[in-house]
Parts: sequence; structure tokens; C-alpha cells
Amino acid sequence: MNNTTIWFIPAIAVALGIFLLSTFLAIPIQVEGVSYVDKIEHCFAYFVLVFSFLIAFKKSDKLSTKWSYWLLFLASLYGLALELAQYIFFSHRFFEWVDAAANVLGVLIGFVVFKLFDRG
Repeated sequence: MNNTTIWFIPAIAVALGIFLLSTFLAIPIQVEGVSYVDKIEHCFAYFVLVFSFLIAFKKSDKLSTKWSYWLLFLASLYGLALELAQYIFFSHRFFEWVDAAANVLGVLIGFVVFKLFDRG
């Protein structure tokens, strides 16, 4: 494994973690007085996902505008696909449009924050 591919390990681990938490290992977290805490979790998870993949592409010298937009599309699609998978395959899980929107918002925030810090 060369030095550039090692940067993709954290990003792939985040993607796998999101998959597991969205399907098999759901951990309901309740905060008294806050009914939308899971939306923040969705947004944060997809923020970390996109940010870590953008770092990996940057460190491997493969980051381009084209790859950035593909990553935005694919990460958003991943969030939607996992919401659909919850509805189709898991009787104890539900599809929620607000969760899907939180996933996409996290993708967009991750992209914007990365671009703000990557001015070089």
C-alpha cells in the first residue's frame, strides 16, 4: 500500500460506520427537550464522510472539480440509498425524508468547509 492510498482508510471507515449505524447497529440517542438530535447526527456523519474523502483525494493528488462534484453526488446518493434500505430491509427502521435531507446538508457543509480551508 503506498502513502497516498492510506489516506482513504479513514474515509472508507467512516462510510462503513455510517452503513452499520444506519442499518444493524442503530443507537437511539435522546436528549431531553431536543427532538431533532438525530438530524444533527445525520448531518455530522455525512459532513465527516465528505470531508474525509476530500482530504484523501487532496493528499493523493487526485482532487479535481470533477471529482469533487462526483463525491457530492455519490455521498448524497449514499445517504438516500441507506434511508431507502432502512425502509425496505429493516422492519425496525424507517425512511425519513428529513433524515435524507440532513444527510445531504451534511454533504454540502462538508464540501463548503473543506473548500474554505483548502485555499491552496
